[in-house]
Parts: sequence; C-alpha cells; structure tokens
Amino acid sequence: MKLGTCSVGSIENGEAVIRGDQNNGGGGGNNGGGNNNDGGSGDGGNSDGSDGPGGIDTGMMCTGGAICLPDLVTLNDLARFRPNAPSLSMEPDGWLLIGLPANFIADTSRHMQTGILFDVPIEVRFTPASYNWSWGDGTTSRTSVPGATWAELGLPEFSPTPTSHVFAETGVYSVTVTVAFTVEYRAVGRAWMSIDGTLSAPAVTIAALAGDAKTVLVDKECNRNPNGPGC
Repeated sequence: MKLGTCSVGSIENGEAVIRGDQNNGGGGGNNGGGNNNDGGSGDGGNSDGSDGPGGIDTGMMCTGGAICLPDLVTLNDLARFRPNAPSLSMEPDGWLLIGLPANFIADTSRHMQTGILFDVPIEVRFTPASYNWSWGDGTTSRTSVPGATWAELGLPEFSPTPTSHVFAETGVYSVTVTVAFTVEYRAVGRAWMSIDGTLSAPAVTIAALAGDAKTVLVDKECNRNPNGPGC
C-alpha cells in the first residue's frame, strides 16, 4: 500500500472521521502559512515549515492518502482479533501417579492474524507471555514457559519440571491452561506498534486420571518400562 497523508481527523464511535481539505496540510498552503517551497502547512502554517492548525494531524498514522489509524490503538479496538488457543498434553499420557510429578505442555508460539481496523488493512501479532495453570485440585500457578517433554529436557520420567504438578489424591482432575499474549499491530507496510496489556486465548482443558501404582495402568506401563515407579 502506498503511504500517504491525511487531514485532521478523529475517532468517533469506532470510526475514523476525516475533516478538511487533504491538500491543506504539509507541502505548503497559501492561507497565511508557509509557501510551497518551505514545506509549511496551509491554513495558518508556520514560516519555518512546521504544521499549523490546518495541517497534518501528527497523531494519526496515515496510509492510502486519506485513511488513518489513531496513534493510540487499545486492546478494545482489537476485540475482533483473538490469539489462537494452545494444544495441551501431559506425561504420562492421560494418567498420573499420586505423589509423583506429572508433566504438562502447552504447545503454542508467536502467530499473526490479518484483518481490517478503521477501514485500514492491518496485521496483529501475538506473542506468548505467560501460562496460567489451574490444576483441578484447588491450586493454581503461573509460568513463563509452555513446558517441554521429559525427553526434550533430558530428564528421566516423573522428574519435576517448571510445568509439572504433584497430585495428592486419587481421582479425575480437569487441568486447564490459559495463555496470555502480548499484542502488536501495524498497518500494512508500517512498523510494529505495541499495545499495553495482554489478550488471553481461550482456555484449554484435559482430564487426568490420578491413581496409585497399583491402579493406574501399572501392568501396561511396566511392560513398556520395567524400571518405572511401582514396577
């Protein structure tokens, strides 16, 4: 998209409102402002080439000649853009032993979406910032990492990890993770602009069966790993 300029505008009821003559801004006007050679604005432009009251609104990011984004875009403005939910897995797969760490992994990464904001094509980029875990036993925690498998971490099975949890009682637990993302946006062809705050992806939940070594698929697990707990 060809970058351009726009005249004085504002955001009213979620829409960009453009007022005045597009040719009234920088580049020189003849209404008491700078001349055509010094870059001054019309309608009161200054002789040193700076913009007067009828010049370009420097608080707007202008593209396409007359379409502008406000200089300050908020999370509310981007309500239609939502980060993708992660996938959630655990080790062992679907079950765990009480008193020993079960390992959980939220698989997500930086990603981007495209769309329209104030009639301007934009890109929105989401970067994972934190992972909020609800373990289903009345406890919660927050991590700055998504987790990784024991093999990826170079650890033996049932080792503690930054995203592991130990359950004390038998039962079926609903483990939930909610990922918060930092947000950046840009009009096509412009630099990325960051936004204060975070947006959360939809929460993801898996069921985990907790038991002791004699009740949670021990025979099957011992056939796979004869040196595992309870074997």
